[in-house]
Amino acid sequence: MLNTVAGGQRAMIMGLLLLAGCSSSGGSSQPKEGTIYINGKVYTQDDKQSVADAFVVEGGQLVQVGSRADAEAYKNRGYPVVDLGGKMVLPGLHDNHIHALGTVALDMCDIDGKAVTLDELANKVKTCLPKYAPKAGDWLVVNQWSPYEGNNVTANYQNVRQALDAAAPNNPVMLAGVDGHASAYNSAALAMAQDEKGNTVGFNAASLATGAVFEAFAPYVNLDSGVIREDARAAIPVPDTGVLSAHGKEAEQLYEAILPKVSEMMASRGITGIQDACANDFVRDRYLSMQKRNLLNMRVTAATCFNMDDYAGVVDIPGHLKKANEARSAFAANPLIKADAVKIFVDGVLEGDPFSNPPVAPNAGMIHNYQTPHLKYDPASDTTTVEADSEDSGNKGIVNYKGEDLANYVSALDKDGFSVHMHSIGDRSTRVAVDALQAARDRNGDSKIPHTIAHLQMVAPEDQVRLGKLGVFLTFTYAWTSPSIAYDLLVTPFIQPSKKGQSIMDVLYDPMGYVKQAFYPVESARKAGAVLVAGSDAPVDSRDPRPFVNIATGVTRSSVDNGDKGYTAIERTSLQNLLAAYTINGARAVRQDKLTGSLERGKSADFIVLNQNLFDLVAAGEPQKIAETEVDMTVFKGKVVYRKK
Repeated sequence: MLNTVAGGQRAMIMGLLLLAGCSSSGGSSQPKEGTIYINGKVYTQDDKQSVADAFVVEGGQLVQVGSRADAEAYKNRGYPVVDLGGKMVLPGLHDNHIHALGTVALDMCDIDGKAVTLDELANKVKTCLPKYAPKAGDWLVVNQWSPYEGNNVTANYQNVRQALDAAAPNNPVMLAGVDGHASAYNSAALAMAQDEKGNTVGFNAASLATGAVFEAFAPYVNLDSGVIREDARAAIPVPDTGVLSAHGKEAEQLYEAILPKVSEMMASRGITGIQDACANDFVRDRYLSMQKRNLLNMRVTAATCFNMDDYAGVVDIPGHLKKANEARSAFAANPLIKADAVKIFVDGVLEGDPFSNPPVAPNAGMIHNYQTPHLKYDPASDTTTVEADSEDSGNKGIVNYKGEDLANYVSALDKDGFSVHMHSIGDRSTRVAVDALQAARDRNGDSKIPHTIAHLQMVAPEDQVRLGKLGVFLTFTYAWTSPSIAYDLLVTPFIQPSKKGQSIMDVLYDPMGYVKQAFYPVESARKAGAVLVAGSDAPVDSRDPRPFVNIATGVTRSSVDNGDKGYTAIERTSLQNLLAAYTINGARAVRQDKLTGSLERGKSADFIVLNQNLFDLVAAGEPQKIAETEVDMTVFKGKVVYRKK
């Protein structure tokens, strides 16, 4: 059972004694302000990558890190001594791209990202309706639906829309995708789409036709399946912009109820610092609430985002600067929360649907046109065949900003002292992002502000070098970097040409293909000079931030469901590089490395104790077992905020 310790100092010390079986000098029932930790394998993550045996915490700070003898010199102060039993100790982890409020399920209809058949989907909706949308006309929002796994055709339903129509004939329904970029709707919801003036027009063949009101949304709306992507979703007036089937005080209450579990989730995963990758006033208020309720056991960089403007390509630099400055000023004196970063969505996603008719292409911005594949999936044999040669689609996807507009925007943010955090998936969007960062450097000089780009699913080799020369901080979600047949079928056939009769494995894993050169170039970019950091993007794909799954995949570049374990082995990186990404580099990326990120004298006492030594697993040739690692204890500012029972 997991338990978050939120009590006083006495509970802190008792928790440590129970965990480690320590000896205490003194014997007083009232602990003093310091603690001596001995007999650990303390990987400090300092500049020398020092490994210490012991350390001393006093007043929430590290006052000594080194040998056991150095630490025990503090015994004369009457501090209790904790024996760590030889366990691995790391600085608290930094997740630099997360949506923490989504890591715990709300009291709403929820699929939890599971792959379900259309029959199972319909049954889930029928089960949820009496509780969450009991009256005809009530909205039902279903969270954590996977657009890319499951949704298997059954004898009853051929697509998602049919399943939703049958399950909820009297209610508009939205399935909120786990990726934040795609959702699905029933016919009642599709009919509610509104134009810019608020007139109900509906998504239909006429409104999406050339010259019609929704022509621009046509590439993002599939009327057969009911799946809608990106900003086309905003045309359907779901309460609270489609995140909740609730708003106002009701929405606040839903989130306030889960805040203790959010706190527990972060602490139990060893996370003591985050960058919320898209914070608005509602999100920032929830972090303030956590702080007031003594639940905020981490430092938060709340990156102000204007996602709807980004998707629409709206260029409002003065307006965005004004709002970002208001947020930054509001938290200027807050010891745990700051708002000195701005998030920019540069493009969309690389997943498409090669099995729909016609295939629905991805929308991430690519340098070369997407292919239109012709694939057929046989569920009986679980095989995919190439039925015809692919064709040039004439479509390169979308970059949300024109190059000069993004350069002006990034330059203005850099000049005003903001860190820029950009979402970029496709190789063309990354090129435009790098161009913008270079423009800011040319115009403003080197501000030394750590700017980051997140995801980087496809990066052209020449741009991998440019990222290195600029020293950009790269926020990879390492769990996504491993080949997986089920997922790669949704991406690679749109990028690489395919021939009739060609083996689908040859299409996906061509050793000479462009995908191999450009797919999540972790080690290539690092060797070029870029700085690796880490971000889970939870709850996308998984609510669990799963830092050790990310680390294991970064080391092995493989997973259980893997198309070719050696396919991207060249992009594996070392355990030390990944630990740096989660600790000192993560702190540098949010400008807090003077305070945290390594275990050094004078820094905050933010550290975690693990149940196994990750370096020992690598040495034993079992790096995949890193994914099984658990946190025994998390300490933030000297206080035990989590211990495993």
